[in-house]
Amino acid sequence: MTSEPAEQIRPPAARLTQVEHAMGTVFSFVVTTAEGDRLETRAAIGDAVAWLHEVDRRFTTYAPDSEWLRYARGELGLDDVHPDVRHVVDRTRQLTEETEGAFSLTADPHRAPDPAAYVKGWAIQRAAQLVLAGRAQSVFVNGGGDIAITRRSEPWRIGIQDPHDPAGLVATIEIDHGAVATSGAYERGDHVFDPSSGRPAEALASATVVGPDLGTADAYSTALFAAGERGLEWLARRPGYGAYLVRSDGSTVTAGAVRLG
Repeated sequence: MTSEPAEQIRPPAARLTQVEHAMGTVFSFVVTTAEGDRLETRAAIGDAVAWLHEVDRRFTTYAPDSEWLRYARGELGLDDVHPDVRHVVDRTRQLTEETEGAFSLTADPHRAPDPAAYVKGWAIQRAAQLVLAGRAQSVFVNGGGDIAITRRSEPWRIGIQDPHDPAGLVATIEIDHGAVATSGAYERGDHVFDPSSGRPAEALASATVVGPDLGTADAYSTALFAAGERGLEWLARRPGYGAYLVRSDGSTVTAGAVRLG
């Protein structure tokens, strides 16, 4: 009879997946947990999905009675809104300062102030944390190409779509835990505007940002796509964040904390 050292004995692992539609996109969860924690982790995924729908209802700009639009129209003051709205107001103001104005809720002059470029990433990040609190061993959440990863010993390899060829990849990024966010016009058309001109952004084909927090990475990728390579100056002052930029001619730029696979 033989025995293994205690550190080599691990409980069987379960792999849980879920796909959910919210915020006009598709969210996918890939979660590992100990077999004995399966029910608790599955319940935590349910909590994370409920959270995504709550954020969608509160911040959507497609329902005129959403709390965010009522605040934006001045019908509600900061003292009247949910704490999450106050958080988004405060954080997006900070992001505008951090990006020297390249991130702006009012960049598109034809629409109401839109916090989506921060809110989606922030919501995904918190969803991942909710699942992790349900005794998960590792969590991967992908919402429309914006990805939050927590606790994995070996790296994930995340493909960066070629903005000039939807069927191809321009690079692969390796990440153990953290976030990856990409902005571009190749799927949704001209939805990112340059605040300095009020016109659709055209300096780059796509901008991918890697960092510890997805809400921030999401906002930074939008700001970089709007600002172009000049935005790398302010990004260099943000510890832990890096960028992979694809120019209109197909050439690329890598800066900061990016590990290519």
